[in-house]
Formats: sequence, structure tokens, C-alpha cells
Amino acid sequence: MIKDKDMNRILRLIPIIFFAAVITGCSSTPDVDSDKGACYLKTAHSEVYVKVFDLDPDGNMGALIFQGKINQRMGARIKTSHAQFRYYYNSEPHVDQPLSSGADQACDDLDVILVP
Repeated sequence: MIKDKDMNRILRLIPIIFFAAVITGCSSTPDVDSDKGACYLKTAHSEVYVKVFDLDPDGNMGALIFQGKINQRMGARIKTSHAQFRYYYNSEPHVDQPLSSGADQACDDLDVILVP
């Protein structure tokens, strides 16, 4: 059985534990760099098939970070490692043809990049 002396100790610790929990919860911050290296791909025309590759700081092509169709209404959000990417596209995705190369692009602060 809990004695009065032990109960008083427990009751004194409860506010301290609560205060520590509140301070810990307030000190955790969201990822402030969540928009760093992120942007949106959209097209000025109809549907476009796109393959997007990450670029390293020296401009060397890295991993495939997006592959699919985009259009004017529904673009695609991409996230790059070094705020730059290279893309290849087919402006007529219903026609079987080789992909065209787009220019290397900077990608940061949720910019909107138009794909031909």
C-alpha cells in the first residue's frame, strides 16, 4: 500500500514531468529545409511524358527521381538532392518515339518549371 509520504513525492513529481514533456514537445521543430531542392513540373500544353534525373553539384546525372505523365492541371512535385535536375520528355506520349532532352534546370523553393 502507498503511504502518505510516498504519495506526496509522486504528486510533487507530476508537475515536473508534465513541464518536461511540454518543453520537449515545443522544442521539436519541423524540417525547415523541406522546400530546399523541391519544385513542380508542369507543361504549358497538353500531356507530356517525362523522365527526371537528379544531378550532382558537378552536373553529373544521378538517380531517376520521377517518371510519368504530367499536364497543365496536374503537375508533379519533385525533390532533388542538390537543387538541380536533367529531364527527357516526349510531348506526344501516345506516339512511340525517342525522348527529347530538355535543358538542365535549377529546382528550389517550390518553383514551377515548365516542360515543353
